[in-house]
Amino acid sequence: MRYLLFASHGKLAEGMLHSVEMILGKQENVWTIAAYVDEEKDLFSQINDVLNKLWEDDELIVVSDIFGGSVNNEFMNLLIDKRIHLIAGLNLPLVIELVSMRNMEMDTSKLIKTALSNSKSSIKYCNLEIEIETEEEEF
Repeated sequence: MRYLLFASHGKLAEGMLHSVEMILGKQENVWTIAAYVDEEKDLFSQINDVLNKLWEDDELIVVSDIFGGSVNNEFMNLLIDKRIHLIAGLNLPLVIELVSMRNMEMDTSKLIKTALSNSKSSIKYCNLEIEIETEEEEF
């Protein structure tokens, strides 16, 4: 089974899942970690709670909020576990791609590369897009 985990400083990950579910409907096997929100739950124990749900042949795609941040770094330390795939840069186009594709019969590495490519193309500087469109209309 392939699972998704959105992990962030604060509640960004929870908000991301909420937005995904508004667009795509209720999602199974997608989890979140909101780090540093509850003083009684440290990040390490939150991560262990998720890892304890996995079986030996499961895969976990983790999307953290920022490369080099403490949340991302905790997962970087776990990459010796080949079940874990880590992406930094939590954003809505990316997670929609991952959620939409996660049940496809393809290698997880290829799935992630495809989702990254597709989501990157949706990031636009809209002012520039309008300028290009206007220039094209003038010809």
